[in-house]
Amino acid sequence: MILGVDTSCYTTSMIVIDDYGSIVYENNHMLKVKPGERGLRQSEGFFQHVNKLSEVFSDLVLNVNPLNLTAIAVSSRPRPVEGSYMPVFHAGVLFATNLSNALGLPLYTFSHQEGHLMAALHSLRIDPIPERFIGLHLSGGTTELLSVKWFDKAFEIELIGGTLDLNFGQLIDRIGIKLGLAFPCGKEMDQMAQTVTHNDCFKIKKMEFGRFNLSGLENQYNKLITEKSAEYCCRHIFNTISNLLYQLISDIPSELSIVFSGGVSSNSIVKEWLKYNCPHKTLYFSPPEYSRDNALGVAEMGRLQQLG
Repeated sequence: MILGVDTSCYTTSMIVIDDYGSIVYENNHMLKVKPGERGLRQSEGFFQHVNKLSEVFSDLVLNVNPLNLTAIAVSSRPRPVEGSYMPVFHAGVLFATNLSNALGLPLYTFSHQEGHLMAALHSLRIDPIPERFIGLHLSGGTTELLSVKWFDKAFEIELIGGTLDLNFGQLIDRIGIKLGLAFPCGKEMDQMAQTVTHNDCFKIKKMEFGRFNLSGLENQYNKLITEKSAEYCCRHIFNTISNLLYQLISDIPSELSIVFSGGVSSNSIVKEWLKYNCPHKTLYFSPPEYSRDNALGVAEMGRLQQLG
């Protein structure tokens, strides 16, 4: 059995999968953000992770004998590129390293982004994994278009587009907080958006090399929420995101599958809009619980590495 650990900016995740990749135990815990706040400082997130890892592991041992573990896999950084670092991931690395030393188990490290991609593929039971596909990582900390190769049980990821400033998840949460919602706001805004129907949106111009700016949208939505209902504005935001994603993927060759990962990709309006408007493209949206931060992907990558 493989233990997977992920300590992202807002979620402490731990999972155990068996030798066939089936889930034996899983626990995902959202970190606490004070009402009205737009997020956590890295130091606060690290502190909460350290305490929550102990609590989650105490629950794990009530369900799984840790002596039956054969390996540990952990997210060690945001992206698989040189210099990618966030302190919150170090909490998971310290925990996993100590446990692997105590139990004498191999430790595999992967990036959070690789974990997201594998969680989508594994939860959708995509087998075999395509040798080449397009990835869209859409979350509070990342809005990236990726060219992905799968070779020798590892991802080779190239950034080919994305935001130059604000991320989709940041925009959603900032406007949601202005509307009086609790952080993170995406799920509640999704529910509110479904109560109205309209196709209005702001048009964002895609620049060369698939790049774009989102920072101007925040000012536009700060004005819009003073003129329209909260439900209308929520729908408007997701329409705008959908329209921009359509621009990003419209030129992608139809033979390349497109795998969506990250919490924003679990939005029901975004999924329905893209599926309706891209009937000739192969779009993969993982279940919401594996679009959001989780440890399934790193655990599965650890399992594959252990198989050799």
